[in-house]
Amino acid sequence: MKIIYMGSPAFAVYGLNALYQGGHEIKAVVTREDKARGRKKQLQPTPVKARSLELGIPVYTPSDVNDPAFIEILKETGAEVIVVSAFGHLLKSELLSAFPLGVINIHGSLLPQYRGASPMNAALRDGQTKTGITIMYLNEGMDEGDICLKGELEIGENENFASLCHRMGELGGSLILEALAKIEQGTAPRIPQNHEAATYCQLMTREDEKISWSQKGKSIHNQIRSLSPEPGAYTYFNGEVIKLIVSHWENDDRCEFDDAPGKILFMDKRKGVAVKAQGGILWLKEVKPAGKKQMKANDWYRGLRNKEMAVFTDDSNR
Repeated sequence: MKIIYMGSPAFAVYGLNALYQGGHEIKAVVTREDKARGRKKQLQPTPVKARSLELGIPVYTPSDVNDPAFIEILKETGAEVIVVSAFGHLLKSELLSAFPLGVINIHGSLLPQYRGASPMNAALRDGQTKTGITIMYLNEGMDEGDICLKGELEIGENENFASLCHRMGELGGSLILEALAKIEQGTAPRIPQNHEAATYCQLMTREDEKISWSQKGKSIHNQIRSLSPEPGAYTYFNGEVIKLIVSHWENDDRCEFDDAPGKILFMDKRKGVAVKAQGGILWLKEVKPAGKKQMKANDWYRGLRNKEMAVFTDDSNR
């Protein structure tokens, strides 16, 4: 099948690879513009662009994907269908109707749950034990189109975003091949969503990354793993930002420590660094102090001078 692929982050690379390895003819890839990253602010391509160039596929980075002139460029490729995966732009009716087989999306949740930009982060943050991929037909609404296929995955108790993204990406790649085969055969279903059951998630912001020690400890653990390893949930230590990358939660409402949440209690060689949180202990395994590389939490703890006064805080002034 002749395909135009639209996507940007690492998650979308899985779908691109699946289509390429599945023998489909990818006529063009559309992705976000290069972005300045790192301390030197050098322009970096999206993961999808980088992979597309490796595969020798033409890449477009339009400022407006819905521009009529750009739509004409895409139509000239002779593509039959557009496949979208974490592209980050809403497609308007002119583009949605420009190709014979329409526009198909690989969405990272079991729709209608978690419509929006960060479904995998949201599932981890909310402590969900199950999620999955939905292959859907795009319309002008926010993930409101009919469903073609679904596939479920169990979420591990301590699974982080990187791990879930990998497994979800592989599932999405498998399902999009199955969906396209059904579409080509004319046997693909179109199942309307239950809009009354819909939930939504927004694009993650810097504020979503900040830890509040007033919330329950299990919620902090879920926040940490939902942002691990990048961009990382952060808190403050001695007025400086420190990112908490890997944690485990030990629930114990009878926790013998009377310290306030955020107090760093002690270190265990096997478990890591114990931090008091509401309802128990948050065990830190890996952290990333400001200006330093990611390291074992135990190594960071050993370097503290005044361990008995060590505490994480909600802001830089405490």
